[in-house]
This record gives sequence, structure tokens and C-alpha cells, in this order.
Amino acid sequence: MEKGGIRIIRTISILVSILCGKIITMNSLVTTLLMSLVFTPLITSAQNFQNLGGGQTSSNITAQVTPEKPLPNQFVTVTVENYSTDINRANISWFLNGKMEKEGVGEKSFLFKTGAPGSVSNILIVIKTTEGETLQHVLNIRPGALDLVWEAQSYTPPFYKGKALYPYQGTVKVVALPNIVNENGEIINSKNLVYTWSVNGGTVASVSGYGKNFIYYNGTIPINSTAISVEASSLDKKYSAGGSISLEPQAPLALFYEDSPIYGLLYNKVLGTSETLKNEEIKIVAIPYFVGVKEREGSGLLYEWRLNSNLVNSVKGLSSLTFKQENDAKGTASVSLQVSNPARMFQFANNDLSITFGQISGINLFPTQ
Repeated sequence: MEKGGIRIIRTISILVSILCGKIITMNSLVTTLLMSLVFTPLITSAQNFQNLGGGQTSSNITAQVTPEKPLPNQFVTVTVENYSTDINRANISWFLNGKMEKEGVGEKSFLFKTGAPGSVSNILIVIKTTEGETLQHVLNIRPGALDLVWEAQSYTPPFYKGKALYPYQGTVKVVALPNIVNENGEIINSKNLVYTWSVNGGTVASVSGYGKNFIYYNGTIPINSTAISVEASSLDKKYSAGGSISLEPQAPLALFYEDSPIYGLLYNKVLGTSETLKNEEIKIVAIPYFVGVKEREGSGLLYEWRLNSNLVNSVKGLSSLTFKQENDAKGTASVSLQVSNPARMFQFANNDLSITFGQISGINLFPTQ
């Protein structure tokens, strides 16, 4: 302020001299003005310092971003630490895109919200210690989005509108769908990114690499949930995004349906735990769900039917049975089934059905060929 005051006084004295008729050459006037500017201190604010993109980043400062791979328009927490200097007593200032947002003693964390895809959140951390030292740290946070979708390699019947579930010891395909926007507002092609895949925290190098945006995973024993994560980044590592999912294996199912001689297989109605034979005969078809095969027949699945707890060996491996009522006999028949995949010991399902006839002795069993 003192030197700034000197500059003002000198400028005024020059003007006064001119007004008073003193002869001052142009060279001496310019020289005097330049001298007044040179000896005036240049004060650059932290805002200007950041906007220029410069600044020295202290190697002793570490900043942790949570979440590590922020999404667009998501709240993010930045925490700063310095293990060589006690910053709990230091005055810490936080600047976001050139504007001071937070300041105070020991203010080691900062909460902010990221912008739209392709935006950059520029954070400058200025730490002034009690010893008079000034430390600075700069972060450039670019949000990116990445979705993970999975598709189980398991059987579902025709017209099934749901999702094929991931069965015990099953195979699932996981695909990464990144949405990373560069500074020009262009979405980076997913084939031009480098993918790093991890399973249960361990990197899988064999399936990671340039353009490798999917992974096949085979369930193992013991049966547990599986965490799959991936990071997609540009070749220059300037842009990146990450995502993770947890896969929970499911037990397969076996449901009973009626195969009508007129309408065919009635997929629209699942038979309950008990059925009454209303016609002369009924054909029951077992439909497996979520086993690791492509077809319910001819794919190695084993169907073991039991009638009143007795194994029907003659129809082992067939997915349907036909029951026919004879005469006016009355009774109830207990039908049970186990479907299993010999190639995957934990892929099996059971179901039971009680059928009411005229009489138990009046039931004939006709294997469906």
C-alpha cells in the first residue's frame, strides 16, 4: 500500500509540473511512469492463480475423492491430508472453478456437486500452516458414467418375459456400457477405451485391455456372491469411469404345466400343488428354469419322476408324463420330480404335485415318448 501510494504521488506531481509550466521531456515522463510501475508489488489472488492453470502441487499432500469415480451431477467429498505437516491447525481454503467455497482452520474436507457429462470441476486447495508455509494442491475431476449389464447363460421357456437368472455354478456375461464425454462434448466410442476388469477385488488381466468391454464369468464352489467391477479409461488416461455389480446366484426352478391335446402346451398357467383330473387324462410337462443349458430336452438334463414315492425308472430322462383315469375309481396320486444337470452338481430343482382321481387304483401312467 505504501509503494502504491508513492506511485500515485509521483503521477500527481508530474501532472502538477506540467500544469505549472515545467519543461519535462517525453523520455523522462515515460521513464518516471515505468519506474513507478516496476516498484509496485504485483498481488495475484488464488482465483487468478487457478484460472491460469498453474501452481505448484506439493508432493506431501494427498487428496482422497469419494466416490473415486464420480458420476455426473453427483455429490463428491474431497479429503486432504499431509503426513509431514500438521494441517489440523492450518488455515485451509477450498476453491471450486476459481471461486472460494470454503475456508477455515482444520477444514480438511470439502463437499461439492459434479457437473454434467464432459464438465470439469477444478479444485484448488491452499494450506497455510502455523509456521508460515503455504502449500497448494490442484485436482481436476471429470465425471463419467458407466453401467454394467449382465446376461445369464441359462434356460427359460418360450414366451418368458422375465430375465434369465444367474444359477448356481452358472455362466454369466457382463457388459460395460460407458458414457464418457470429452471436453468437446463428444461421447468417446466404447471400443476406443481401455478396460480393467476385477473379480472379487482381484484384477483379471486375461480379459482386460483395449476395447474389451465384456467378461464371461463362471460360478464356482462354494456358492457365494461375486463382485465384478471395471474401470474404463481413455488412452491418455484423461477420462475415465468405473462401475461394479454384485451377482447373487439363484437356485433353479422346475414348474409343472399342462399339455392340452387341443391347445398345446399351456405356458400361461402353472399347475399348483394339487390338481383334480377333470378330463379322462392329463399330460404334465416339467419346465426347468435357470439351468445352464440351451434346451430342456437333449441337453443332458436328467428328469427323475416318482409316483407315490416310487421311482418310475421307465421314464427317466423324459420331461413329461401322462395320467389317465379308468373306470369310476377314486383316490389321490402323489407325483414328484427332480431335474438335475449332471455337469453342474448344484444345478437341480424339485417339485411335487398331488392329483385327485376317481380312485388311486384307477390311475394309469403313460410315459410320453
